[in-house]
Amino acid sequence: MKNSRLFQILYLLMERQDVTAAWLSEKLEVSQRTIYRDIDALSAAGIPIYCQKGKGGGIRLMEQFQINRSLLDEEDQSQLLTALKSMEAVGAFGNTELISRLSALFKQEPTDWLEISFDSWGDRPVEQTCFKQCRQAIFDRRLLSFTYSNSQGQNAERIVEPIRLCYKGGNWYLYAYCRQKEDFRLFRLTRIQSLLCLKETFSPRVLPKESPGPDSSPQSPLSPDPKKVPMIPVTICFSRAASYQVMDYFLPEEIESGEDGFIIVKTAFPPGRWILNFLLSFGKEARVLEPDWLKRQLQKEAEKILKMYPSPL
Repeated sequence: MKNSRLFQILYLLMERQDVTAAWLSEKLEVSQRTIYRDIDALSAAGIPIYCQKGKGGGIRLMEQFQINRSLLDEEDQSQLLTALKSMEAVGAFGNTELISRLSALFKQEPTDWLEISFDSWGDRPVEQTCFKQCRQAIFDRRLLSFTYSNSQGQNAERIVEPIRLCYKGGNWYLYAYCRQKEDFRLFRLTRIQSLLCLKETFSPRVLPKESPGPDSSPQSPLSPDPKKVPMIPVTICFSRAASYQVMDYFLPEEIESGEDGFIIVKTAFPPGRWILNFLLSFGKEARVLEPDWLKRQLQKEAEKILKMYPSPL
C-alpha cells in the first residue's frame, strides 16, 4: 500500500510540478505527517524532491527529473497508451487515473488515431451493470450467483467462479467455472438475471488449454453426437439482395459466384439450434442446398411459423 502511495505522489508531482502537503494529504486520504514521511522515503531512494516552506512554497521535483524510460521508446509508449485507451472504453480501470499518470510519466498524450466502442446501438443499462459487477467479482475473486437462460430457453440457477470477460461475435460473455456443471463455461451477459456477488471467495483454478463453449443444456437436437462438437458442412445459396450480409458473415474464400447473380457459400457451422434461427433470419433470400437433414429441419420450422399465421377466411 505504501509503495503504491509513493508512486502516486511521484506521478502527481510529475503531472502538477508543484503541490502542497495539505493537498496531497487530502488527495491520498492520509495525514500530512504521513505525506512528509513519504517525501523522506522518496528522497532516500534518490528521487530529487524537495520542500520549500512559506508563501509560494510547496513540494517539488527538480526541473530536469524524469524516470528512466529507456526500456520503452516513443513508439512503444504511444502504443501502450493507445491500448490502455481501448481498455478504458470497456471500463476496465474503474475510476483510476492510470492513463493520465502514464501520460505524465511518458510526457505525451495518447494519439487519437483509433476509437473503439463496445457499446450497443441501443441503451442497455442492465448489461452495463452486469459487466461492472462481473468485473469487480473477478478482481475480488468472489463467487457470483445468477439465473441463466441457455440456448434452449431453459432457466437454471448458477453459482460460478468468474475468470474473465470475453467479447465474441459482437456479444459480451462471462468466462467462469460453473459449480453446478463442474466445468468451465461461457455465459452471455444478456441472458444473466438476478446477478448477486457473494461474500465467499475462491482460489484460482488451472485453466483448460481449449476454450469452453457456451453454457447449453441439454444438447441441441442438431448435434449428431453429444460427446463431440464436430463442425457441420453447409452449402447455402443466397440471392443478390443478401450480398451485403453474406460479406458480413462469411470469409471471402467461402463465397462463390453462382448463376443469375446468386451467391453460393460453402462453410461449416458448430452445432446448435442457433443455425435454424440464423438461416431463417435471411427469409427467402437464403436457400440451403446441403445437407438434406438441415433442409428438412428448416421446412418443419417454416411450417410451424405458417401455422401461427393462418390465412384469413
